[in-house]
Amino acid sequence: MKKLFKLFMMGMLIPLLSLFSCSDDFLDAPSENQLTPADLPEGVTAFDGIAESLYFKPWFTFNDKFLIAVGDMYAGNAFSFDGAYAQFKDAQVTSQNPILTEGYVSLFSVVDQSNNLMSLVEERKSELPEASYKKAIAISRFMRANAYFYLVRTFGAVPIISKAGSAAQPKRNLVADVYKFIKQDLEYAVENLPEKPLKKGYVTKYVAMGILAKVHLTLNEYGESLALTQQIIGNQYKLIQEYGNLFSSPENNNSAESMFALQWKAIATEWGTQNTNQAYIVPGGTGITGGGDGWGVYLPSISLQAGFEPNDTRKKNTIMTDGDFYPELLKNQGGFTYKKILSSTGANFRKYIVGSAAERNDVFFMRTSQNTIILRYSDVLLMHAEAILAGAGSTTSADALIAFNEVRSRAGLPAKTILTRDDLFNERRVEFALEGQYFFDLKRRGIAEATAIISQQEVGFYSDDARTDLVSRKITPGNNYFELPLPQSAIDTNPSLLEPPVPFNFN
Repeated sequence: MKKLFKLFMMGMLIPLLSLFSCSDDFLDAPSENQLTPADLPEGVTAFDGIAESLYFKPWFTFNDKFLIAVGDMYAGNAFSFDGAYAQFKDAQVTSQNPILTEGYVSLFSVVDQSNNLMSLVEERKSELPEASYKKAIAISRFMRANAYFYLVRTFGAVPIISKAGSAAQPKRNLVADVYKFIKQDLEYAVENLPEKPLKKGYVTKYVAMGILAKVHLTLNEYGESLALTQQIIGNQYKLIQEYGNLFSSPENNNSAESMFALQWKAIATEWGTQNTNQAYIVPGGTGITGGGDGWGVYLPSISLQAGFEPNDTRKKNTIMTDGDFYPELLKNQGGFTYKKILSSTGANFRKYIVGSAAERNDVFFMRTSQNTIILRYSDVLLMHAEAILAGAGSTTSADALIAFNEVRSRAGLPAKTILTRDDLFNERRVEFALEGQYFFDLKRRGIAEATAIISQQEVGFYSDDARTDLVSRKITPGNNYFELPLPQSAIDTNPSLLEPPVPFNFN
């Protein structure tokens, strides 16, 4: 265990991100250092550095392709001709799909590293102040809960790994037990995370409340969700004025609207600490990145483009359409004007494009420092409205309308006087496009309703240069659409995953 303290003290001298990007096996490095907690700065423990790594490193391949492929492309927000992505676009994802496998492994890496941190803290519990002990456990359980929330919504029944050194071939557990496990982790986090972030970008008890509120919404537990969103609203988070700054300017990372975000850092000599999204999003051949990346791998679907109301200011910050001018891109050329010929759907995404190395010192090939926001305040406002709606077709509740219209007002849209279920989910679609939420929002509407919506979405492309000759394509979800297959490599390693799920022992 002495090695942990040496690692942390090194982290006081060099960037933590560099320290933990060298190897996934950072806990295995031997050390003869004899430091104890008493040697560390007041209020800081040796476990803080390891906890900080939980904000980025194990999430890397989840963010690299999986989040957008599952959360947006699979549900009809994005289009692609690329092979592995095309399975998501066509709703024909196989167990051999590499993107599926990478995301699954990444999420269980979050679980594994969270469990490892808790195990290390437990071993040194007697040497730590109680507050430091609880804080380390709380952040571990918060991260683990988030990983499981993505896992259960994507794959259904999965194994619950509650501690380091668990059985090598665990069985899947009941979906209801996975959700119970998630709730317990988040409830602990709510009780033991601080009210204010200890460092910019760190999560608080209110962030844990926000994730827990979404868990309750997913389970149609509207009263519980409402009680949580009521505590968050008006506290320390607020909408920022410039919507685009949330996704396309790393200097605005961890704004007043950002509640939980993956904290990326672009390091030219390191891999796995950065956000790679720009490389896949930038329209091919435009030179916006200033390097060899920028491939336009996934494109806004025709359906998503049609989902924006006229004069919605979010549209230009989310997708590029014909004639849109961006003075902040290709500055040395006087800016960038988008032409629809660049895309077979007549548009490209704008979110997560930050520019080139010539314009910024934190951009390298397939590397930016742009955070990936998992939870932001606008989500809490819309969850609040959804919890009040409580599955009904509409509501005139003043509280629901105030929260809902606050999001619309920022987008330059007129206020609603009646909130319908369709209004709410349409608003969520455009507000969170390319943020990996749409598939899970559709699932929350119920299989019958979601199936009807997906079946009506235009997810085809244009075959001519004028982008007028539509090759129409629509997807009718099958019986297995709403749970993706477990990766074949995971099954090969652990054949018990094919067995029926079993109850989890919570004792």
